[in-house]
Amino acid sequence: MPPATPTDHSPRDRFGPDHDAPGYCLGSPLEATDVLVLADRLFRWADARDWAGPDPYDGLTGPLGRLAVHRVLRQAVLQGVKRSRIDLRPVLGIHPLRTATAAGTAAGACARLSASPVWQKRALRLGRWAADEQLSGRYCGLWRYEFDVQTRWAYYPACVPNLVATTFCADGCLDTATLGDEAVRSLADGLLEHLHNGEFFTYTPASDVLVHNANLMGAALAARLARTGTLPGELAERLVDAARGAVEVSLDGQRPDGSWPYGRGPRLGWVDGFHTGYVLLRLEQAGTLLDVDVRRPLERGVDHYLRHLFDGPLPRYFADGRSRRDPNNDATAVRMAAWAAHHGFARADFPGAVLAAVVDRYPGLGAGRRAGGSLRNRSLWESPRWSAAPLLDALTALHGVLPGGRHPAAPAAPVAAQPTTAAS
Repeated sequence: MPPATPTDHSPRDRFGPDHDAPGYCLGSPLEATDVLVLADRLFRWADARDWAGPDPYDGLTGPLGRLAVHRVLRQAVLQGVKRSRIDLRPVLGIHPLRTATAAGTAAGACARLSASPVWQKRALRLGRWAADEQLSGRYCGLWRYEFDVQTRWAYYPACVPNLVATTFCADGCLDTATLGDEAVRSLADGLLEHLHNGEFFTYTPASDVLVHNANLMGAALAARLARTGTLPGELAERLVDAARGAVEVSLDGQRPDGSWPYGRGPRLGWVDGFHTGYVLLRLEQAGTLLDVDVRRPLERGVDHYLRHLFDGPLPRYFADGRSRRDPNNDATAVRMAAWAAHHGFARADFPGAVLAAVVDRYPGLGAGRRAGGSLRNRSLWESPRWSAAPLLDALTALHGVLPGGRHPAAPAAPVAAQPTTAAS
């Protein structure tokens, strides 16, 4: 989507650098080289740990979690591990996880910098690892989480694929050209057969709940696959039709104030920062690939996002809520700030202010303090999937919109010789 003209009531002038914000040590104005230093430091930190670590939703992987056979018990164990003031994982026998989702996300992030041989090598290694985790058998072509998950609306075990893992892994593999033609076709077939219900894309094969960020991830991925040029024409047409229909479903779900609820249903009406960011990024990507005009709903959505999910440069977790530290939400805020500034929805110095406001919250990025000094949430800061990979994605995207950086709207070809359409 070309740079948009903000609506007259755009809040962009409210957002500028706060030099007193924690972590504002990047220099002014922020430069692409500063961001590269941070990205390299973060990559080395995660790579030294072999991209293994805790996950907010790994509570069911230990012996106690496997004994929890009822929904309430599963939720109690998972949330207890996630929210405990001390890390219960060693006591409960929960071991560090290497997840394909982290590898796929990080592969795509590194691929943005693939003009550098060092980053190219990193991208290929992570992309190949993610490709190796593509499922075979019943759910051939898709990806899963490596742990069982119980949410307030669904349960899905580790053996079942889900759309979020599939999208992040597929994008990373497509960005690095680490999927062969047969693997791409398996992905396309699996996406339509198992994660599309005829109306919209579903979070898991067994779910008919409309979750807007997952639906639009599926739409954007389907549209991207249709443009690879390697699929039979009939399959590509089916992907396009499914993607167009899914976009319309989520456009119909946009509220009058410009926001999207998490999902459709009485218990899914909340609005949070990182899911809203996913919706906006994937809506733009799908609209561009499908040649669908989504400018007006996108502008309304961005306006709500900037007004209600930031407190100055500090990301809010819930709309109009207090600023709450969460690494995935913070990383998505940096990613979205870069995107919003590029498209004219925010000032050019807004991304630097957002990055400065959150940088001390991450291991390896602050001034020697671990996890911003928070013992309660330390495990979240050390999660490859929830912290390192999304923040690396945000930093490489931010690098592209700064002077001296390469713009992500005009991505380089994938790091291997095989051409594909790069994601935003």
